[in-house]
Amino acid sequence: TDGPEGSEYGTGGYRRYRAGGTFFVEGLFGAAAVDIEGEGEAADFSQTDLIAGVEAGYLVEDWLAFKLGYAHITEQSIDLFSLGMRSQYELEPFVYYFSLDAELYAPDVGDSKFGVVPGVGAEMMLGQRLRAGLAYQHDFILADETIGINRFTARVQVRF
Repeated sequence: TDGPEGSEYGTGGYRRYRAGGTFFVEGLFGAAAVDIEGEGEAADFSQTDLIAGVEAGYLVEDWLAFKLGYAHITEQSIDLFSLGMRSQYELEPFVYYFSLDAELYAPDVGDSKFGVVPGVGAEMMLGQRLRAGLAYQHDFILADETIGINRFTARVQVRF
């Protein structure tokens, strides 16, 4: 039966059922490998640095969330601003998800550029409001040169 636990005579309901949406905040920390390929040999660049950031979102349904994010790649001084969605599948105690973001790539030196960022991840439920997991994202930055960022991050999510 549908509804919150205890809503029927007897036990009934689902243990993790939510009647409305849920807000969440997610911190992330990991490694980002930035690869830039331009014209000629001297223009090629590849470097791996630490990345840290935060995402805030709204879970509309059990399987769909919309989110805003900010991340910073340390040594290269690159800011990443994102807006996107996340589609997830819960198989207790694990959650598997796919995400798709639109992103503003803003290095301290040079012009800001637009990017598309697909990602995948897996989390473990540590309670009703707490999750921890790992994620991979690849940034396709739309520019004259080829810019790609591979991100491997550990994440902790708190729901409200």
